[in-house]
Amino acid sequence: MKNIFIISVLFNIILAILLISAFVYQFRKEEDPVAKISKFEPQKLSAKRIERIMKKSPQTVSIVMLGNSITEYGGDWNARLGRSDIRNSGQGGYTTGQLAWLLDSCVLNASPKYCFTLAGINDISLGIPVERIFQNYQTIIDTLLENNIQPIVQSTLCQTGNPSGNHTVTCLNYLLEDYCTGKNIVFIDLNQFMADKNGLMPEYSTDGTHLSERGYEIWSEKLKQVITGLHL
Repeated sequence: MKNIFIISVLFNIILAILLISAFVYQFRKEEDPVAKISKFEPQKLSAKRIERIMKKSPQTVSIVMLGNSITEYGGDWNARLGRSDIRNSGQGGYTTGQLAWLLDSCVLNASPKYCFTLAGINDISLGIPVERIFQNYQTIIDTLLENNIQPIVQSTLCQTGNPSGNHTVTCLNYLLEDYCTGKNIVFIDLNQFMADKNGLMPEYSTDGTHLSERGYEIWSEKLKQVITGLHL
């Protein structure tokens, strides 16, 4: 009887440990920023934004600007670049994973020749690992290539006064540039023109992350040079 009692106690202890472990795992999973994002269905998350993009999109699209709020707040990229065939598919607040969800509706259905991408800072702010961000970027780039759309990758911009975040940005950009080199894809290092050792220069930003009009002017000039080189 004594042995049976001991075995019963040990069994209950083990069961209790397993239940506590399962609870802790579930709690951590819910705190994971990636898990939080994944709980939402892409259709519910993006329907209104897709509708906004389509209303402002020209009928003929040769270039899509794909990114987060930094791209979205560029507004009318046709006016900035002297064209009439650019779709602004910038999505404020979106991570690279969310942008990958929207490729069909915001990029592929237009059959553009080129897609300029700029993203990643929202992921970094949420604490999403660089490896995950890079994997999402690979998905975007490879999907574009599979659909005969040429990606043009623009560096994730540094922030003003955020040394830790900027270190992560540098690591991500290193991976992106190396991947683009291997696939013969144009990579535009925007930090070369708008950042210094302390990050995004204040004169090019409104809040340390988003661009001022002067910042958009610098960016637009670089895009014009690239587009001219593509003979588009």
